[in-house]
Amino acid sequence: MLANRERILQKMEEFKLDVIIASHPENVSYLSDLQSHSPYMYRFFNHESFALFPRTADAAPALIISVADVALAARYPSWIEEIYTFGNPFYIIYPEGKLSEEETQFKRILDDRGKYAPSAGEAMVKALKQKRLEKGRIGLDEKNVSPMTREQIINGLPNATFIDAFELFRIIRMVKTPEELERLKTVGLLNERSVMAVMKQVAEGISEEELTQFFLESVAKEGAVFEFWNTASGTQSSLIMMSNGHTHPPPKYRLKKGDLFRYDGGCIYNLYHSDAGGCAVIGTPTQRQKICYRAIEAGMEKAMELLRPGILPSKLFQETITAVEQSGLRDYTKMANFVGHGIGIEARDYPILTRPQKAFSPFLPGSYDLPFEENMVISIEVPYVRELGLGGFQIEYTLLVTKGGCEKLYPHERELVIR
Repeated sequence: MLANRERILQKMEEFKLDVIIASHPENVSYLSDLQSHSPYMYRFFNHESFALFPRTADAAPALIISVADVALAARYPSWIEEIYTFGNPFYIIYPEGKLSEEETQFKRILDDRGKYAPSAGEAMVKALKQKRLEKGRIGLDEKNVSPMTREQIINGLPNATFIDAFELFRIIRMVKTPEELERLKTVGLLNERSVMAVMKQVAEGISEEELTQFFLESVAKEGAVFEFWNTASGTQSSLIMMSNGHTHPPPKYRLKKGDLFRYDGGCIYNLYHSDAGGCAVIGTPTQRQKICYRAIEAGMEKAMELLRPGILPSKLFQETITAVEQSGLRDYTKMANFVGHGIGIEARDYPILTRPQKAFSPFLPGSYDLPFEENMVISIEVPYVRELGLGGFQIEYTLLVTKGGCEKLYPHERELVIR
């Protein structure tokens, strides 16, 4: 089970919620283990699925899914046994065929007319009424609820109190379960091997396009799904390049002696994300390159020294960027925006390591500056970019917050690689 049941119940008690309902695809997967790809692929077609989790044991959790997702639920069952469906339930049976176990389960789910409704909103109302939650305080993750579905739910449950709860799910997900930690270790190692395979290819004369293709192939060989490869070389590595792989037209630039190569890449495996960043120089590094790298190293050392339960991300951010500036990078505090983020079932989980920002959700303390807790996984990244004409630098580690500090989630090292 991915979901942190103890933390969920604690937060529901704290905010007096009778039930929480996930709609955002990552939150549905987190709460139920259902790994439907449809809500990701068809985000703009109002493809909805929901996971419902009541606070008390006398009401069972439930999935509320479209007929399109029933096949997945039948073949790869969730720990949630109750399934409500909506959509077109029609099917036929080949008279000379024999149903597999999965097809039998598919048929059983669709044949349960007591848990069927034509639309998502009607199915939601039916589920909540059957669980006697129609007058409850309902934390509804609003991110993937269509206007029509929301209207149906509110009109169908006039005595319920609805609170937008997307932020609550992100707060819950900050602290990882053992299953999540195992998945993050696995995908982190797959990504690290892919990145190191690319770094072995970095040399004078190779093109950025060739290195990107090598990362794509390396990720595929590891059995993971490519997510991003934000990289550039030469003086253009001073620019922040956000890329989902090959750009068009593809860059023609080939690395030459003296160039910097900065990478930031990640992949996905079994729903969980990875993130790795570093840099290399072609030939002997210049004095300026050494100073820059040593400064961000000092920032990383300070961040790892500070990362422990109870510390605010804004404090870690400020002390990290101050350490970089004091180590030789003048005006770094004016330039820096953030030095890391949580990572998990999303590539950017809470907390975000930056200056305090106002928040208006009732589940947040007036800002997004949420203190670190044990078993959070944090990607700390200390870049140095925007010194135009020089190139860019980066160091990134994926760290587990422990009771007394932090440790690397899996083996990985960073240095200014010399090629």
